[in-house]
Amino acid sequence: MDTLSLAEKIVIPTLVLILLYLKPSRRCLATLDTFFHESFHALITLLSGNKVKEIQFKDTVEGCCKSLSKSKFATTLTALAGYVGCSFFPLAIIYAIEHRNIEISFLILAVFALVILILYIRNTFALVWTMTFAALNIICYMIPFSLHVKADILYIFACILVLENTMSLFQIAQIAFTKPKSSGDCSLLHKTTHIPAFLWALILNGINIFAIYLVVSKVFFSQM
Repeated sequence: MDTLSLAEKIVIPTLVLILLYLKPSRRCLATLDTFFHESFHALITLLSGNKVKEIQFKDTVEGCCKSLSKSKFATTLTALAGYVGCSFFPLAIIYAIEHRNIEISFLILAVFALVILILYIRNTFALVWTMTFAALNIICYMIPFSLHVKADILYIFACILVLENTMSLFQIAQIAFTKPKSSGDCSLLHKTTHIPAFLWALILNGINIFAIYLVVSKVFFSQM
């Protein structure tokens, strides 16, 4: 990917990683991953013909998507969607940067955030955060400033998702081995498939590692 310099490709994820470990900045940045995680749950719920009741997330970076499902298969797909979606969505962002679809990407993100906001988000922190995120994307779409800077902003989004999703999956794997009933999506996957939660945690981590490989290959070694 030649849109960004080598220095930007290395420095930006390094700075994002540092900011994710600082409490004041972590709340705002890591919530990006929570927002998309819960939104992917909602999206697959709808695509499988089921009903989404509400999406909630807090400044503790915890979230949930309340939904009604008609079958175990649909519930399984919904449970998988959060982590798998956040594993591969950064690849879509990198593709958009590579093919100069930068400004339209901000419009798509703004519309998506506003739709999720209007239909499903009710708690105060989630409302404020999602409105802020939508406003940021609208500004990036409408105001004419450097396209290179806009590419950097999209790359920051991708880095946040890759790093936070990876850290979350490592944590959920630890919980799945020690307290499987508290392992969130992995616990739900165990209930619908009877496959142990720790195996689901390993599978999800494996999928994420593959997605990271694709992202790194695209960013550093793509000839496109």
